[in-house]
Amino acid sequence: LFALANNAMPLIQLPWPQQSQQNGLALIEVLLSLGLSSVMFLVLFTAQAYSQKVLTYSHQLHFANGLLDQVANQAWAYPKHYQLLANASATDAQCLHGRYCAPEAMTQAWAAYWQSELQQLPNGALSVLCLSSCLPGGTLSVGLMWSQTLASATDDCQRGVACVYLTLAL
Repeated sequence: LFALANNAMPLIQLPWPQQSQQNGLALIEVLLSLGLSSVMFLVLFTAQAYSQKVLTYSHQLHFANGLLDQVANQAWAYPKHYQLLANASATDAQCLHGRYCAPEAMTQAWAAYWQSELQQLPNGALSVLCLSSCLPGGTLSVGLMWSQTLASATDDCQRGVACVYLTLAL
């Protein structure tokens, strides 16, 4: 056993690393890069959150324009009954599914349908008003308003409320 130990190879002595001239600058560089990365991730997250809000607002505007188009088509289809568009009452839903209904019932069925669809817009409200007169040759204004934090103030709406209006000749 002793002979085996004498024949063993001597250990190689590794040189000690030389003293670095940086004296901790590498640690400061790492901390700075981590700090900058954190700031960049925060900026990216904020931009993504804002982009999501803009996308939601865009979807709401698309929905509102489609709803106003339906209201305009209904007002033109039943010009003598458009005043009923503002008053949604419990009606026969079969009017919207191909069953024949009187024009008043059809108009009220559409109004009830639109009121149920307004649930997709936060605090959504539909308004139908005569601007000049409610007679042929007059002007009908159809408006849709809902809460939206990205909406800026206009002449017709305050900040935080999105408004879409459509003016129709009767």
